[in-house]
Amino acid sequence: MSLFSYEITIPVWLFIIMLLLIMPAFLWLARLFDQLRKGEIETEENSDMVMFRVKNRRHSAKPKSKSATTNDKKKNDRKDDLVNVLKVLIKEGDKGVRIQTITDQMGTDQNKVKNALERLVENKMAEEVSGVSGTKYYLTQAGRDYCHRKSR
Repeated sequence: MSLFSYEITIPVWLFIIMLLLIMPAFLWLARLFDQLRKGEIETEENSDMVMFRVKNRRHSAKPKSKSATTNDKKKNDRKDDLVNVLKVLIKEGDKGVRIQTITDQMGTDQNKVKNALERLVENKMAEEVSGVSGTKYYLTQAGRDYCHRKSR
């Protein structure tokens, strides 16, 4: 009987776990060889040693993708929503404002107003008070101070 004539059973789950553990190393090596093939890595051969250098590590020369510009646009839209909600809260004063009133005055979607109000409450610029007539939002002193600073 030789060594190669024995059968060893390996459970499928163990085989899958072994593949999942080895896969990242193979992906890293594949990416490294791809960079070497494209010429992004230079090789310098000295007597017994080979040195690898990456040519251009900075990728800032790449033009912005569409997703980056859409993310900037979304961020600006969120800031505009915050500013508009703050304006409505300042205008309404101390009597409190319901979400429906803000959406009517801004003419936007109720979800945008909810997100803006949640952020204002998290930053303690607005206060949420639940009552019989519904949830009302009030501008806190920190919110008034912020608006006063920004209006200068």
